[in-house]
Amino acid sequence: MKRVLFWSMAVLAIVPLLSFSPYPAAHGVLLDDSNMDIQHTMPYDILRKMIIVPETNFSHKEAKKIIDTLARIDPSILQKAADHHIYIQLLDGKITDEPSAKHLRGKTPRGYLSSSATWDDVPGLGGSHLVLVKIGHSERGKGHGSINLELHEFAHSIDYIVFDHIHETAAFRSIWQEEAAKLFPHHYYFLTYPEEYFAESFAYYYYNENTRKHLQSTAPKTYQFIQDLEQRARR
Repeated sequence: MKRVLFWSMAVLAIVPLLSFSPYPAAHGVLLDDSNMDIQHTMPYDILRKMIIVPETNFSHKEAKKIIDTLARIDPSILQKAADHHIYIQLLDGKITDEPSAKHLRGKTPRGYLSSSATWDDVPGLGGSHLVLVKIGHSERGKGHGSINLELHEFAHSIDYIVFDHIHETAAFRSIWQEEAAKLFPHHYYFLTYPEEYFAESFAYYYYNENTRKHLQSTAPKTYQFIQDLEQRARR
């Protein structure tokens, strides 16, 4: 399979800035108002106010897996995201059925072959105040090439909104140029777009202990950069 297909993922697009309130352009209800059984501990208490779940029937088991994965993110970063009115909408259908992504219908995402797929086939979208994540598509190979869909897409919004396009800074660009080929050799997507390298590195940092150790040993400056963001978020 051609590498652009292998690394086909829910790539970043600039979409209108939305939030569940005061811009109710999302379908669903806040996790806090749903009938899902989620523990009342940190960082779940933050996520309860950030995550939107479908109003119709959906797999609570798969949705909880997504929530548990997002709960691995440093609470200070999650709180910063909440303070910036970032929401994460979990959905069952196409992302292009949602108001924030309708304008992408039939369009080919960046990095895809022109005839390979459209945004209608992509399971997630990040970079705005409303992150879209399709339930049951978290793992690599389920319509994307990221280690984890929800972490990758959420990272785009952290990058663009909480840390004001941090992938564009000279400090991060220097790290990207030095370590991207070490962490993701021959992976065109991450070698070409620094924002995608940031998002995938963020996903590696928080996905599990093994991916974090791999990030630390292979791209130590990237690891330190993300660790420093945790300290920055606590200020």
